[in-house]
Amino acid sequence: MKSLEEIYIEKTYSHLERGVDGVTRQVARTVKQKIKVKTINAGLRYVHLIVDGIALQVILHLTKIFIVEDTQILAITSLILVVSYPTIYVFFEYKFQQTPGKMLTNHVVINEYAEKPSLRICMLRTAIRFVPFEAFSCLDSPSRGWHDRWTKTYVVEKKEVEKLKEILIKHNN
Repeated sequence: MKSLEEIYIEKTYSHLERGVDGVTRQVARTVKQKIKVKTINAGLRYVHLIVDGIALQVILHLTKIFIVEDTQILAITSLILVVSYPTIYVFFEYKFQQTPGKMLTNHVVINEYAEKPSLRICMLRTAIRFVPFEAFSCLDSPSRGWHDRWTKTYVVEKKEVEKLKEILIKHNN
């Protein structure tokens, strides 16, 4: 089965061209282009980051209610903080295909077949977020950071998913 990265669409362009005999003719050229997946822009990624950060703080605050603040328990609290960030990202992206920020803007994470990513891929996406300077890879617009490119995933609007599935069906039959 072809993935989104393997599908090409033929486009025909016509233009006027002057021949060696001096006569102008309309010429058609057909070119193959990779399909363009409409991913989100850097601004929306920033919104997701802020909303996800706020949601993470709320979740962590709720977990701290059950932990007595004590100097002896400080190490346990720190461990919870370190482990909860990746755990929350993996949980939300695997279970719902979206983090709280993506829920707010109606975006989802899909794999190269316009489907829900596997648990392994969600874990890998989250691990890649810890690569130094990874955040800077999301500054292009449309934005597709290393955690998307290296795992062959996309962050797209929910309505875009059905269009991509139709394209995949058409080109895989």
